[in-house]
Amino acid sequence: MKISINKESAVPIRDQLIEQLGLQIASGTLAAHEKLPSIRALADRLGVHYSTITAAYNHMAEVGLLEVRQGSGVRVASTGRKSEAQDAALNLDEMFSEFVARASERGYSNEQVQACLGSLKARKPVKRILAVDANKDFHKVIVGELAPHFKIPVETITPQELLADLGQMKESLLVASLYHLFSFQKHVNDLTRLVACNIEPARVEMEAVANLPAQSLVVLVSVSPTLLHMASNLVAAMRGEEVAVRAIERDEQQELKYIVKHANLFVCDSLSEETVAAIAPRNKMKVFTLYSPSTIELIKDRLAKWG
Repeated sequence: MKISINKESAVPIRDQLIEQLGLQIASGTLAAHEKLPSIRALADRLGVHYSTITAAYNHMAEVGLLEVRQGSGVRVASTGRKSEAQDAALNLDEMFSEFVARASERGYSNEQVQACLGSLKARKPVKRILAVDANKDFHKVIVGELAPHFKIPVETITPQELLADLGQMKESLLVASLYHLFSFQKHVNDLTRLVACNIEPARVEMEAVANLPAQSLVVLVSVSPTLLHMASNLVAAMRGEEVAVRAIERDEQQELKYIVKHANLFVCDSLSEETVAAIAPRNKMKVFTLYSPSTIELIKDRLAKWG
C-alpha cells in the first residue's frame, strides 16, 4: 500500500488519506478483505498523530469501504464484486440475467426492470464535462488541462454550487476527486455519469527538485496563485534553505525573462508551458499536470460507452 501525504497542503491529512485509500480500493489496488496497517503502524510510518489515522479509518468504515473489527484489525470491506477473471468470464447476457435475478430477489417486478431499462435508453447524451473542485483558483488550470482532449465543453463548479443547484448534473459528466466526491455522491442517480479521479502529486517534478545541487534556483510558474503558494511550500519542505524558490505568475513576462539566466529548473503548469518554453531550455523544464494520462483515458472511455 503506497500512501504519500503533503503536510504543507491545504487539504487536511485525514482527507488526503481518505482520497488515496479510496482510489486504491476503487481501482482494485487494494483488494477486498486485504489487511491494512494498524493505526499505530501507519501513524508512525507517515509521521502523524494516531488520531488522524483513526479518523480516516472510521470515516471509511462509515461509508462501507473498510471493516474495523476488534482483534482482527482493519481490512478492505467486501464490495460483493467478482474478481477480474470472473468478471471477464461473464458475457453480457449472463450479467443481465444476474441483474434481473437480483432485482427479483429484492422485490422488483419485470415491469419495473423494463421501465428502468427504458429510462436508460431514453436518457439524453452528455453535453459537457463538469469538473468539481472547491478551489476556484484551480478552475482555469482544470479547464486548460481537460479541454484540449475533448470535443464537448469543459466547465467547472464548486461542490457548494453543485449542491445548491442539482440540476447542473443534467446532461453532464461529473469529474471529481474522492476528496470532493463524498460531499455530493449520494445525489448522483446515474453513476455512469460520474468519474472519480486523483489529483497528481507531482512526483516526477519533485524528484527533479530533490536531485538539484545545493544553491540551485527553482522557478515556479503558474496561472494560479494558490498552486504557486502550495508548490513553494512543498519545495521548501523538501529542500529547506538548500535551494532558492521563486514563484512567478505566467503573465509576469519581464520577470521571467530576467530570471531565466539564473534558474536551474522551471516547474510550470500546462497553461504556462508555452510561455516558459519560449524563454527556457526544455532540459530545464518540468510541466506539472493535475490530471494523469490514465484519468484522461478514463473520461474518454466513459464518454464513449455511456455518453
